[in-house]
Amino acid sequence: MTATASELPKRGIDYSKFDQIEDSDDEKPAKTSTPAVSKPTADEKPHCANCHKEVQKPLRCGVCKKASYCSAQCQREDWQFHKRTCKKPEEKAKETNGNSKKPAPSTEEKERRERKKQEEKIVDNDDDVGTWYRHREWRPTEEPKKEFRPVQLAASATSEVSSSASKTAGSAWNAAGTWEDKDTTAMAQKTLRECLEGISDVEAAGGVLSATGIENVEGEASKPVIRGKLRHMFDLSFKLKFTFKWMDSEGQQKADGILTMSDFTNDTFAEGVLAAPVVELSFKEGRRLEASRRQAVEASVGTASWPPAAGSLLEKASSCMKEFVSKYEQVT
Repeated sequence: MTATASELPKRGIDYSKFDQIEDSDDEKPAKTSTPAVSKPTADEKPHCANCHKEVQKPLRCGVCKKASYCSAQCQREDWQFHKRTCKKPEEKAKETNGNSKKPAPSTEEKERRERKKQEEKIVDNDDDVGTWYRHREWRPTEEPKKEFRPVQLAASATSEVSSSASKTAGSAWNAAGTWEDKDTTAMAQKTLRECLEGISDVEAAGGVLSATGIENVEGEASKPVIRGKLRHMFDLSFKLKFTFKWMDSEGQQKADGILTMSDFTNDTFAEGVLAAPVVELSFKEGRRLEASRRQAVEASVGTASWPPAAGSLLEKASSCMKEFVSKYEQVT
């Protein structure tokens, strides 16, 4: 015979530990999480609309009052872009009663506003485009289009053209007389060599000075046309070999030397121009000249001055050089 619940002896059992147990099958409303309210951050400093730097005391656009700038220079530079979106803000609606009026600004307030307008004044240079666009003002005329047909020039017209072209030096295609240059180095070197081969003998110190050869004819020459005028330009150098022969107790003697000429230019013989060439005298190793005889030979060579002394070997060479200049200028 079983005992009823009331008949069972009461035992000290604690069921409170099961109060926290949750049944996963139970449907409970989802907890709604309230978004965390972010703390207000400090006011950000405005940035320049042109260079994007932080601005301590910004300059506002005088029209839209929105764009900020660090200087008037940045404001002028950014105007070509900002003017596309810049517009005056819409005025606030008036109060409903329509009777309220703002108090008139004081004198100090007017002066402050005027100073602010001057500081925010914008100089727009985009409209100053000059006169380069004037070609757009041309408008086509009603005159019909004409077909081009070549016309034969008369004999008189062709003679006038040829005479006008002959007034300008240079090639036939260079009628305007612009810069034109012709290299004549080879011709100039050949002509100079041929002229120097005609140097005659010179008596000196009881003997004879004779030119024996021309060597190392070098340099440059050209005939440019500058402003319609043909110019004859050259810068040449050469070496003149010579021999001095004389008689003494031992018979006929000789001493060889070299006369070096450099910086021989087209201004060497020009009047009023100091463009003397550089002349150097040297003797080859061999029979050495006595001091007195050597001085007499050097005087007969004529390297002491320019123009050289009359009757000297260098005076004979300079005559040949003048002949070269005359021939060179005649060649066109």
